[in-house]
Amino acid sequence: MQLSKSNAIPSNIIKEAATWLSRLKEKPLTDDEQTALEIWRNQSQQHQQAWQRAEQFTQTLNHIPHGLGLAVLDRPTSMSKRAFLKPFALLLVAVPTGIITYRTAPWQMFTADFQTAMGEQKAIQLADGSQLTINTNSAIDVDFDDNQRLITVHAGEIYIETAHDAKNRPLFVQTSHGRLHALGTKFVVRKQDDDSYLGVLESAVDILPKENSTQHTIIRAGQETTFTATQIQPYQILNSNASAWLDGIIYADNMPLSEFVATLSRYRKGVLRCDESIKNVRISGAFQLNKPDEILETLQKTRPIRIQWHTRYWGTIYPS
Repeated sequence: MQLSKSNAIPSNIIKEAATWLSRLKEKPLTDDEQTALEIWRNQSQQHQQAWQRAEQFTQTLNHIPHGLGLAVLDRPTSMSKRAFLKPFALLLVAVPTGIITYRTAPWQMFTADFQTAMGEQKAIQLADGSQLTINTNSAIDVDFDDNQRLITVHAGEIYIETAHDAKNRPLFVQTSHGRLHALGTKFVVRKQDDDSYLGVLESAVDILPKENSTQHTIIRAGQETTFTATQIQPYQILNSNASAWLDGIIYADNMPLSEFVATLSRYRKGVLRCDESIKNVRISGAFQLNKPDEILETLQKTRPIRIQWHTRYWGTIYPS
């Protein structure tokens, strides 16, 4: 069953509910945190509905078969919090009545071949010699057989430098939105909530959307685009941030604050929201991604903003 438009809850509220759910799983809330949760729940009816689904989801987990449940509930701490939050949020969106079956849950998120935690990057050399770098909060599978080389991105972002394969097997990168065929190349792929991103640094990549086999587009070096399961957006000139994360940097050139915060949030734990009144404040500079809290402190000192922290991991940015 899918949500009707009238029952839909905004994605930001769903993600916040998932964050609270994850924190409750980690340890009991302090008195201040419990108060913050009550404040959050009482903001609107949609907040209440999102939390009701979170509680129903928790109850449903108790009915998952033990062997399968261990993969979810006893995941090693090296797995990122956000990798937990994504499937939680997907399930909270998908089931308005709280009737959740474990057979439909995206368990591949918890059993992926390679994962990175929040703020972590990982470099891997694949069996064919290709070089793979996995960005923050990512989960991927690698499946090579006699016919193909397949990398599946369940969440997050990768950079890949393909190597010549002695068996001449094609190399594909797959997300929930479609499949990419590498044509001897260097490129970046990021799985996002509503679409997938491709940025090509060298040679070319052919995109085939999942539900539109008649449409495909070749994206060449210096180009980027996004695609859904049904369509591919016209390409744009490659953004300087496409591969800047490989050097631990985010470049902002008159970037709206809301966009900057969304990017930075991929590298720090918790929820950080931007009030509508200041979302268009402009940010410029080069920032080190391994120090996200220091970046926020700098912004408070140099921009007309202030951050109100409800808890250590939950804050809202307002005008100063």
